[in-house]
Amino acid sequence: MCYTLFLILFFKLYIMRIFLMGDKMDKIKVKVFGNPKVTKNEENITFPFKKAGALFYYLIVNKQATRDTLVNLLWGGSDDKTAKKNLRQAMYKIRKSFDTDIIISPRKSIVMINPDMDVQIDLSDFMEQKIDLKEFYYEEFLKGFNVKDGEEFEAWMINYREYLNGMYISRLKEKIDGEDNIPYLKKLIRVDEYEEEAYRKIMLAYGDQGKFYKAEEIYEKLRNILNEELGVEPEEDTKKIYDEILLNKSLKEMSKRKEDFFYGRKKEVEILTENYKLFKKTKELRGVLLYGEAGIGKTKLREYFVGNFIDNKNVIVTNCYQAEESYILKPWNNVFVKLLEIIKATNISIPTLWNNIIGSIFPDFMELDSNYHMIEKIDTLKWQVIEDTMVSIIKKVSLYEPLVLVFEDIQWMDTKSLTLLENIMLNAKNNIYIVATSRSGYEKLERLINLSVNHEKIEKIQLKNFNKMETSEFLQEAYRDYEWNDTIYDKVYHSTSGSPFFLTEVINSIKQNNNVDYMSSKAQDILKNRFLDISKDALDILNIISVSFDNVNIEMLRSIGQKETIQIIDILEELQTRGIIKEVIKNSHIEFAFTHQKLREHVYNSMSNMRRKFFHNEIGHIWEKDLHKDKRDRFLYPKLIYHFKNADNKIKYLKYKALNLDVYMNFSHELFPVLKDGNIENEYVTYLTDKEEKEALDELEEEIRALNEEKYHLKEVKEINMRFLHMLGRDLIREGQYEKGIKAIEKIIYLATENENPDYAIKAYLQMIYYGIKTNDCKWMDKYIKLAMDIAKKCSYQKDLAILLRLRGVERMMVGKYDEAEEKLKQSLQIFEKNDGYKEKYILNRAACYNYLGEIRRQNMKFTSALYYYDVSIAICNEENISRSFALFNTNAGQAALDMGDYHRAKEYLKEAIRHYERLSIIWGRSIASCYMSLLYVIDGRYKKALKLFLEGKKYAKKLKSPYEMGIYNRVCAEIKMKMNTNKELNDIFKKAIKKDLVEYCKEGISHLEKLSTPYEINILKVFMKNSGDDFQ
Repeated sequence: MCYTLFLILFFKLYIMRIFLMGDKMDKIKVKVFGNPKVTKNEENITFPFKKAGALFYYLIVNKQATRDTLVNLLWGGSDDKTAKKNLRQAMYKIRKSFDTDIIISPRKSIVMINPDMDVQIDLSDFMEQKIDLKEFYYEEFLKGFNVKDGEEFEAWMINYREYLNGMYISRLKEKIDGEDNIPYLKKLIRVDEYEEEAYRKIMLAYGDQGKFYKAEEIYEKLRNILNEELGVEPEEDTKKIYDEILLNKSLKEMSKRKEDFFYGRKKEVEILTENYKLFKKTKELRGVLLYGEAGIGKTKLREYFVGNFIDNKNVIVTNCYQAEESYILKPWNNVFVKLLEIIKATNISIPTLWNNIIGSIFPDFMELDSNYHMIEKIDTLKWQVIEDTMVSIIKKVSLYEPLVLVFEDIQWMDTKSLTLLENIMLNAKNNIYIVATSRSGYEKLERLINLSVNHEKIEKIQLKNFNKMETSEFLQEAYRDYEWNDTIYDKVYHSTSGSPFFLTEVINSIKQNNNVDYMSSKAQDILKNRFLDISKDALDILNIISVSFDNVNIEMLRSIGQKETIQIIDILEELQTRGIIKEVIKNSHIEFAFTHQKLREHVYNSMSNMRRKFFHNEIGHIWEKDLHKDKRDRFLYPKLIYHFKNADNKIKYLKYKALNLDVYMNFSHELFPVLKDGNIENEYVTYLTDKEEKEALDELEEEIRALNEEKYHLKEVKEINMRFLHMLGRDLIREGQYEKGIKAIEKIIYLATENENPDYAIKAYLQMIYYGIKTNDCKWMDKYIKLAMDIAKKCSYQKDLAILLRLRGVERMMVGKYDEAEEKLKQSLQIFEKNDGYKEKYILNRAACYNYLGEIRRQNMKFTSALYYYDVSIAICNEENISRSFALFNTNAGQAALDMGDYHRAKEYLKEAIRHYERLSIIWGRSIASCYMSLLYVIDGRYKKALKLFLEGKKYAKKLKSPYEMGIYNRVCAEIKMKMNTNKELNDIFKKAIKKDLVEYCKEGISHLEKLSTPYEINILKVFMKNSGDDFQ
């Protein structure tokens, strides 16, 4: 009776507790497939000992059990009293781990999972068949979980594991006879690698799809498993299917060869096949370069060779276009898109830093890192680092999968792309085969050709026109039904000079008109004859295709041609039958292009100028709709520039030319950019040299000047001017041409004010503030911070306000108002950290605030406290894989450690700083790192290394023209000079670099530093002077 009353009271209290909890019920998730995992409200639950975990998982699976069952399962070797005590203790520990009654005992003999708890179990979805087998990744039950002295539990776990495994296999087998069965067959093979029936079915499925190489791979995988693990061969039924697949593959290739006529080039084909055989045998990087004049048959030979002799599934074909010759790395975009597919399919692990670097150039790579939005853009990396990373990724992928890289018309490659190709030839060792085609007579290819030949890696094959005999044989083979004779052979050879392209056009002309007399003796007239009887509708379609330098899709033809889709398809099929255009499969979509560039050029040049401009403008507007408003647009800019330039749409042309240049410009002087914003401090990878930047800016300035004379009053033109002036001003300030840079920024302020453009006004004011920081002009900074803050508050620009508060904190610190500086920095941090979107996007601004809090303490000679804040900012960089300001933060920390006398720690910080400076193109703080490291090397007696770093520090200090960095440079000069006076060896090495006397360096240093708010380094220089006997007044 008492026990019954107790139960009634227990349930009343329990129900009351549930009622009071309301919607705040805990969410518990349990994963038993694979390595087990338990979470409560997204926080991991750990069990204090293995048997507690075993008890929980057993109850999760069975829902409830008797106490006797659980005691025998886990403590069968103990006496009854001890075992039951252990069970009670385990139940208590589990409840304590969850901080809730996850396990209850409604009756004395029963233990169960609380049915009123919200417990989600992956096993339940599997048992209730709520999962999609195609997407579900099956792992064994409680993988890696074991219990010491728990034989009964282990036996239960293994039996249940086998039960689940059998159920999973049974469900897969229900699916493998239907359509789209390959995913299920792959999963079946993964869990039962000896199931030959599954191998046979997947081989047949791939064979039906024409994917013979995949079927061959599956067979080889099975054969290797059986041979290595069981010492047997596949069953006869499996071998029979394999033989049928090889036969079908051969038949398809023969059919293809019959359809695709190819004549001659026997010698060249022999060279190509021997070259590829050598690659297959040695696995070492090799390749071929096919070169010759336009129309000589390079592409035809390349297609024949790759299609018939290269048996690699990873063939990546890239076309280079003349219209894209000046656009950096464009040919490699397609290569890295395909590499991304291989990486994902093969589960190749790529380091996060590589992802970030490549993702900043080829945005598709962002897919590999779900946290990319939290990572700083690699905006100031030197080209060498970018190039090395690209080569490293190609090399890594080739370790897993052999690659065949095919480049058409490499004479149109940009210089950086060619350099990258050279680097691959020199540094990639294995599993890469390169096939390239090029026209003759391009000087920029000479280095590549000589390099490849000298290293015996690339075979150079020059193609020439057919001779008279070969021309006759070509005509006979190409059109056997025509009655050829010597007179016709002579006439054709005379008109074509044996050019394969024009010979093909002769054949096409004869087939169309069935009369050789219809063919003119001039090669150009041969082209005209190809288009004489083409309908107006078909010619309209050809005109549109000719305007695009690469391919077009049906949607574009429908949009511009104003015809129904079915009508366009009919026209395209007619043109394909005539051999004028061809289908091109691009990312699983069908596009269309001319079968030869000469045909495209003929159609394009036959159009009126007015019609060409119209089509260019229309296509340009269509491409505009594909813009993403982010870094991916850099691959659309070349198309937009090409079309709007040829459309004579000057405003659109210069708009996108300016945007494109903004991508390539080296804006590496600003500190602490946002990560993904596009407004204030948005920077990009370093692509251009200083000379290339200047030439590009000069050219753009000239074109904008001409536009201004015609249409300066238009708003769009003024925005182009502001964008250009922003690039020009930043670049001039970076180069130390402050007067010219300031004039450019002042023009932006005038235009932004006149046109009520707050975004560009803030951009301009920020440039002025950065200039003030560089030159330590605090009054200047104060003026422009106030102006920018007024706009930010008026427009409710919170992110800009946070950045400006940080900059106000810097300005207050520079004038010695340290309490006010700390207040502003903390206000900035509060905005950055309060908003989740800002917290991720403005990571580096947050790190900068901590850095400046460290600077405040360093200036007050609280070095230990300063190092704490520097370490926080460095930790943020490390945690988020940010390299951008890692160098500066380490420089500041190294300076603090040196001045507190901890030379060992200073050396570690400064080494890290210099290592990162060498990878980046920024100079801010670089002279300090180099000079102080030079001083430490002097202290260590490594004088030659010290001199090298000293000269680097001097160069950067003079380039930046910062009073503080010039002051530190003189402070290091003074200290080294002091040591030179008593060290002959040091004096001999440094005497040409440090010529003035000690006092002069001290006075110059003090003169620079006095422009600031009395930094403590002044006192150090005064002590040096006093020790030299010259007291400073």
